[in-house]
Amino acid sequence: MSISRIFGISILSMVPAIATAPAQASADDSELIYECALALDFASSKGVQHSVPGSRAMAHFGEETGNDPAARARAAKAIDTIWADYKKKNGRSGLDQYVLGIAQDCSDLYDERTEMQSAEQEGQLNSLGTLSAASLRAYINRTGDYGAVADYLVYHYPYGKSMFKPNEDGDLLGNIIVEIGASGLRKLSDEAVYTIANKFYWQYNPPATRLVFAEYQRRMRMKRQSENDARQWAQRAADDRAQQARQANARPVGSLGTGKPYKPKRGSGLVVCTSYSGTGGGTVCKED
Repeated sequence: MSISRIFGISILSMVPAIATAPAQASADDSELIYECALALDFASSKGVQHSVPGSRAMAHFGEETGNDPAARARAAKAIDTIWADYKKKNGRSGLDQYVLGIAQDCSDLYDERTEMQSAEQEGQLNSLGTLSAASLRAYINRTGDYGAVADYLVYHYPYGKSMFKPNEDGDLLGNIIVEIGASGLRKLSDEAVYTIANKFYWQYNPPATRLVFAEYQRRMRMKRQSENDARQWAQRAADDRAQQARQANARPVGSLGTGKPYKPKRGSGLVVCTSYSGTGGGTVCKED
């Protein structure tokens, strides 16, 4: 099965807006995404560098399948069978060239999709009045600035997200953490890592949870902090960000945002304070 032929049916369906809720991808599509991840990793091991790492394709696979272990097992078995058959017919060197070709095709197609979706999605807002998950993903695809997105999310959700409501922002955060891995997490700010480790952001993403907690523990060791010290540090930082968010003119963290004053919409679960002047004036805070 030719990866370029399948990709050719529609780049829009093959590489969808990654930040949305996991799509019900067909088995063929998910297997091809998995093959992309393996091929890009193989190319890297041979010293062939592409603009798209295998980890991005693997994260895409996880998003499409909902991180279903059974889907991963099926994809791995299918690709192993295809590659083994190709090797039997064309030899080791033939298989190597075949896989390198797949890696190039996948990299080119991800790059093309990135350019197409960035202009369309950046700046889109969600129902809470913050940048949508799709918009944040488009920003990452264009700039590679994962740190700014992590800062943006913990700034606007200093106390995490509800466990019982749709959680696209939290799901995106979990996905990008898996995507950047342990080395990428070291580049995130202390505020981001501490907040993510101590607050609830996604419903279910064990790899992301393990990665964040490992980085959290590493930073605690470096700062010589106990678990209690670290939680207090995270709480103070969250309180400070919440106080900033109460101000109508608060600027978003990082380089993201519309440039317009930020004020949470009603029902967002964030705290908003209003100041009144004159006799009996003061500040009244309430949760939207």
